[in-house]
Parts: sequence; C-alpha cells; structure tokens
Amino acid sequence: MTDALPSPETVVVISAFALIYMLVLLRKTLQGKFDLYDFLMLSMVAIIPAGFALFPTLAYLVSHLTGVVFPFVVMFGALFLVVFAFMHNMTARLHRLERQNCALIQEQSLMALEMKARESGQSGG
Repeated sequence: MTDALPSPETVVVISAFALIYMLVLLRKTLQGKFDLYDFLMLSMVAIIPAGFALFPTLAYLVSHLTGVVFPFVVMFGALFLVVFAFMHNMTARLHRLERQNCALIQEQSLMALEMKARESGQSGG
C-alpha cells in the first residue's frame, strides 16, 4: 500500500471546485429548482472527491479495507454508486409522472365527454 499524498495544487483545485459547485447547488435548491434529495445526491459529486483529497489517510484506509490498491478506484466506484442511485430515483419519478399524466388525460377526456353529453341534453330538450 502506498501513502502518496495529493499535491497542494490538487487539493486547492478540488476544494475550489467543491466550494463553487456546492454554492451553485445551494442557490438552485433555495430557488426551488432542486429538492433536498437532488441537492444531496448532486453534492456527492463534489463531496466524495473532496473527502478523498482532503483526508488522504482515510482514503487509503478505505482502499486498504476494500482490498483495492488505488484509492481513486474506490472514489470512482463511490461516484458510480451515487450516479446509479440518482438515476434509479429519476427513473422512478419519471414512471410516476407518466402514470399521473395518463390518469389526468383520462380524467380530462371523461370530463369532456360529460360536458358534451350535458350540452347535447340541454339543446336537444
């Protein structure tokens, strides 16, 4: 197991990205463009690499415990896990919206038929 520490430049770049990205996400969440779940999942894109860069001994410990030689492999695995969890939730939301949309279209069609029947009943009598 190696214990190479990230360079100060790497730490600064990753920290700056994480800070700017988190501020943008926070602003969009406060504006109502994202909900709390989206904020948490999207923030993992910044938090996970920042955690690995700012706490390299913890990163090496996690990689050693998982049996992976390089910590960045564990980091990318964690990022993929976050992406798949986010996509799973988005797919579930999409299907729920599709069902809701279908129900609303059916309800609108029934209301249109009911209105048409009332109109023809009033003008025919």
